[in-house]
Amino acid sequence: MGTANFDRYKDRLIWGYSTRKGGISTGIYESMNLSFNTGDSFVNVRKNYELWGESLGVDAHNMVLVKQTHTANVIPVDKSFRGEGLYKPWRTDYDGMVTREKGLALVTTHADCVPVYIFDPVKNAIAMVHAGWKGTVSEIPRRAVDTMVRFYGCDPSNMVAMIGPCISRKRFQCDSDVIVRVKEMLVDGSDQWNFDEEEGKYHVSLAGLNRLVLEDCGVPHENIDMNDQCTYDNEELYFSHRRQGRARGGQAALLMMKQD
Repeated sequence: MGTANFDRYKDRLIWGYSTRKGGISTGIYESMNLSFNTGDSFVNVRKNYELWGESLGVDAHNMVLVKQTHTANVIPVDKSFRGEGLYKPWRTDYDGMVTREKGLALVTTHADCVPVYIFDPVKNAIAMVHAGWKGTVSEIPRRAVDTMVRFYGCDPSNMVAMIGPCISRKRFQCDSDVIVRVKEMLVDGSDQWNFDEEEGKYHVSLAGLNRLVLEDCGVPHENIDMNDQCTYDNEELYFSHRRQGRARGGQAALLMMKQD
């Protein structure tokens, strides 16, 4: 996973993207399942979060999760949100979070969808975004950047961003209804999709579209780290909804500013 821009801020940030290894879940969820929505035991999943947090140096009680429903909704969070989704009920219908609270770990869950990490080192603000295809065509990274600007006075030209492991263009097949939505985006994503005549299907780069949105918001091209890890193809490392359906576990992405 490309992290060159984020590596410059190792002294200020903790970030991660889980694999399916190192947890306690069994069977189709083996072993680091971090999804509460696919039938695994709540107790096991919460324990997995605690183990994953330990590996990153993050107390799970300082994590905040929201119930993602493939929206473009972004919510500012503070220390009162600590533990939501793990130790107390979570807010629903949000797929992105922003904060200036140090020591608060923003966590989103994934199983092919795009994790987008954003950091403004000037205003000390972060965002963590879950962008499925619906969130992508609704330009949820734009909502996150706009929320950081509105609430924290951030300047997009100061931001660094990272797009984590997700399904690749080769593996993301869709029909024309998705392409209609892509064409309605504010950015020109015409080079991020193609039609395969042999398959009779379209292929879309969700990662590429999210990068275009970030750039259109004013985040410099060179400030965006990309990755080439496909969750569909890397079966040993990642769960994948497109590969496995709902009978699977899920990954999580995390971003936190360290305490002074």
